[in-house]
Amino acid sequence: MSQDGKAAVWAGAIDDLWDLGKPVEHGGPWKNAEVKRGIPSDPYLFGFYDKKELSLSHTSKQPVTITIQFDPTGNGDWMTYRQINVKPDEVFKYEFPQGFEARWIRFIADTDTQATAWLDYR
Repeated sequence: MSQDGKAAVWAGAIDDLWDLGKPVEHGGPWKNAEVKRGIPSDPYLFGFYDKKELSLSHTSKQPVTITIQFDPTGNGDWMTYRQINVKPDEVFKYEFPQGFEARWIRFIADTDTQATAWLDYR
């Protein structure tokens, strides 16, 4: 550990990681982001977690349709999964089905807005 306590390095065997428990992740490609109509978000890792939950929101005064796309192979093979009509002042929540897998996820809004696409993985 550094003397100021702000940095540390852990060294161990790969099997030691399993003793720490399953990984969890929180994040997404949009966090109060300025989103342009029809422009996909950056891809965000989706695979390898047991439970996946999504929250979508925006700041527009009108409903915004957000398209969810997946790349199941990791080769840029984007497929539309679902289109969600998110109302103003709403946080749309969705839990993906157990066992649903893809490598990457991305989002596309049908209007310019400020939006959040947030994922919680367990």
